[in-house]
Amino acid sequence: MNGDGISVILFDLGRVLMHIDFDAFPHALGLYTDEERAPYRDPAARLVRTYESGAMTTEEFVEALHAMFGARYTAERILDAWNAIIVRDNDDIVPFVRRVQRRYRTALLSNTSASHWEKVMRVSSLVPSIEHRFTSFSLGVLKPDRRAYDRVAASLGVEPHRILFIDDLPENVAGAVDAGLRGITYRNAPQLLSETTFL
Repeated sequence: MNGDGISVILFDLGRVLMHIDFDAFPHALGLYTDEERAPYRDPAARLVRTYESGAMTTEEFVEALHAMFGARYTAERILDAWNAIIVRDNDDIVPFVRRVQRRYRTALLSNTSASHWEKVMRVSSLVPSIEHRFTSFSLGVLKPDRRAYDRVAASLGVEPHRILFIDDLPENVAGAVDAGLRGITYRNAPQLLSETTFL
């Protein structure tokens, strides 16, 4: 890959710009084993997708989880547990972000929820520095649906091939490439640096 024509570096949020801990949610509810989690895994995943697509409010999401858990936990505990997934900035990627910000427009595209986004903006010093920020709950569509990438490119006012997308999930990168963007699957900061010497 070369850097010809790239004008925007588009980052994923979780496990790229920020550390997240998916186990923090069940752990905060005292669910530690696969056996304990199994009855809730599929219904919770469906609720998360609905919430992250913007089709339900935070209150509706928490109420649905409260019912799913058989009123075993308070709404406050459920929301606190859910928000525990968001941890802190990924310090390893900060130098890369700062370097590309001197030459390129930066943006992020994340599958995330309203409550997670609120916490991100409270605890992150890196994310607020990203020039353009796109979330699934505000776009109304989740990666890797092509509409997510199309809407980002249209909002940025650039041709898709001028956007380099960096995400930790290969399926999201593949979706971006199918939509005409360039893409790199992020594993760690040294690997990203080695694949972006053209920037």
